[in-house]
Amino acid sequence: MKSLAFQLLFILMLFASTNLISQEAYTISGIVEDEQHKPIQNATVFISGSQKVTKTSETGQFTFIGITAGNYSISSKMLGFETPSLAITIHDKSINLAIILKEKPITLNEVNIISDDDRKWYYSIFKEQFLGKSIDKKKCVILNSEILNFIGKKINPPYDLILKVSADELLIIENKLLGYRIKYLLRAFEYNAKTRITSYDGDSSFEEIEGTPEQKKIWAKNRLAAYQGSLMHFLRSAYNNTVLQEGFIANQLIKSSNIFDERIYRNPNPAKFSSLVNRVDSSFVSYKFNGLNIVYRPKKASLEIVRGESKVIIDSYPDDRNLLPIDATGKSSQLLLHLKEAIIDARGSVYSGYQTFLIRGLWSEKRLGDQLPFEYQP
Repeated sequence: MKSLAFQLLFILMLFASTNLISQEAYTISGIVEDEQHKPIQNATVFISGSQKVTKTSETGQFTFIGITAGNYSISSKMLGFETPSLAITIHDKSINLAIILKEKPITLNEVNIISDDDRKWYYSIFKEQFLGKSIDKKKCVILNSEILNFIGKKINPPYDLILKVSADELLIIENKLLGYRIKYLLRAFEYNAKTRITSYDGDSSFEEIEGTPEQKKIWAKNRLAAYQGSLMHFLRSAYNNTVLQEGFIANQLIKSSNIFDERIYRNPNPAKFSSLVNRVDSSFVSYKFNGLNIVYRPKKASLEIVRGESKVIIDSYPDDRNLLPIDATGKSSQLLLHLKEAIIDARGSVYSGYQTFLIRGLWSEKRLGDQLPFEYQP
């Protein structure tokens, strides 16, 4: 009996030890220099999508502690310099970086004179496309909108407008819905009114807003609502192979065998993620698929679990008569891979960024006002 108890204790200790190793914290440190390798003091350095932000010391040094294994994008901002972004991966050791900032070339910018009415119009478009359509515009505001530069190309307004927006400084957004102050490094923004396509590129850092206990309860509720069913939530569940258990139903996108039918359909059988995800090591998974239709329906997902996920074979292609159209209710999302694979960590971070995916449907409507930092845990 003592021998059995000892064996059980040993197994528990071994499991705890393994878990501690996988959660070991590392350090990201480094120096920010100019092209002559002179240290740059007081430059802003942050981990994109997180709450980790700092300033460089007199010798250009910076340090982030408490970093777990995963994918990270490190950005640096200093007035008068270009804004690089470094994609790094932490496996099993700390990392030291040398970030070289290049001076921005001094150019005579084209004078772009716009009327007050056009600026208001452009700004309203930018807010909707950048912050999101579904959020309360009064509770998620840009505090320094005066730094925005607008270039609008009106071919046949308002339908053929092409709007480009830039900023030389960090945008500061206060999101009182979720309780965050966001600093955003806007690299590019373009909206095409004719195609209704919005594309933007940049990096964000999050800071929690001070609030009363009552406000914090509201923020916690709103954060959970923003998280549930989100892309971050889905990628974390894909990492843990708990997609159905987390409330998601994902069906493969497939083409009809009819060569005259160019439409895309969805397989009626939920995808079996053990066939889509390969574990690289204890910290990363490789995610490969052609295309998925994803909907967040916890109750229906529970029924699928009862039916038995083990009976679903992802490679089975049903007869064309059983194919289902893509959900047109606006509550589903379509996820396609731009690259041959996506490397995902436990936080739901993708090595090459969310640009790895082509996103359509519900998730494509989500914007900065809906985002949470990678530190968030429900």
